[in-house]
Amino acid sequence: MANSSLTISTSEKNILPELYGLRAISILMVITYHLQLKYHLFEVVYQNKYYFLYPFIALITDGHLGVNVFFVISGFLITSILLEEEKRSKTVSLKKFYFRRILRIFPAYYFLLFILFILQKKSVLYISPDSWLTALTYTKYINWHLDWFTAHAWSLSIEEQFYLLFPFLFLAGDKLRKGITIFLVLVVPLIRIYYHYYPIFWMNDLTLFQRMDSIATGCFVAFYRSTLLTYLRPRFKILFLASVIGIFALYFVPLINLYVNHTLNFLIIPLGLTHGTLANIFIAVILLYSVYGEKRKWHHLLNAAPFYYIGLWSYSLYLWQQLFLSGLNSPLTQWPQNILYLFFAALFSFYCIEKPFLRLKQNL
Repeated sequence: MANSSLTISTSEKNILPELYGLRAISILMVITYHLQLKYHLFEVVYQNKYYFLYPFIALITDGHLGVNVFFVISGFLITSILLEEEKRSKTVSLKKFYFRRILRIFPAYYFLLFILFILQKKSVLYISPDSWLTALTYTKYINWHLDWFTAHAWSLSIEEQFYLLFPFLFLAGDKLRKGITIFLVLVVPLIRIYYHYYPIFWMNDLTLFQRMDSIATGCFVAFYRSTLLTYLRPRFKILFLASVIGIFALYFVPLINLYVNHTLNFLIIPLGLTHGTLANIFIAVILLYSVYGEKRKWHHLLNAAPFYYIGLWSYSLYLWQQLFLSGLNSPLTQWPQNILYLFFAALFSFYCIEKPFLRLKQNL
């Protein structure tokens, strides 16, 4: 589930420092999901009848929700940066945009693929030619299921394809870009309905067509930030709490739907659950509250040192977690030392690969 929104430059920390905390929470959700901790924790819950813990466990191990958090952050952050550039220079440079993306995303990602290639040459793992093709070309969501080691690149391929076209949309003018962003948010539920009744073998909920609304939601929030804050600020705390409760409530919807003989399908199919349209709205409110809300306990938590550093390293953690959480018969993948090895690999990737290129990007 690699995701480029996990990276952020040092200068951006001074603008939106809370995004580090949100990234940290999200990457931890992805890691716990891939560790399959949910099943072990649920077993403890059922054995001891701690049923009230069910939604908390479901939340902290929900990797798909974590990815959607990344997507919303990504759309919000990148659109905000482009709006700032447009305000400063009256235009947006496509050349600079794509150059920034390349320097931020490519080095760490292709370094990972290089290491995987070496491991395959040493017969440690195997990745098929078809899987290599989609991994190298940012089209992984087409065949993410072919292997475990590059499967997480499905989300990275969604982002890179989205941002391949987004700058042209951005330059189309304020009215058109806002209109298309709203269209993307609204069209995905219709795609979900079509896919439910007329399945397409390569299109599932890990493809651009069913996940682009989460990135577009972040873009929408950036476009309408002033208007949204005018409405939200007088009732920020209650809406923040309602969004958190709303996410918890989504875990009970399948149980309720089963009890009422699937009569809620008309809502679940188009709007999804914790990685659907409703979740994106809740995430957007939480994001705005995190950045612009009251500087109290939630704000202090997001700005705590552990969350800052995990958020800082989160892109590298995201890239490398598949290898160390795999089923390889190796000491590197055995619990709990595999978590330690994962952090070592992520630190090396960040400080030796990511950071020099981020410094180059800032200098240029």
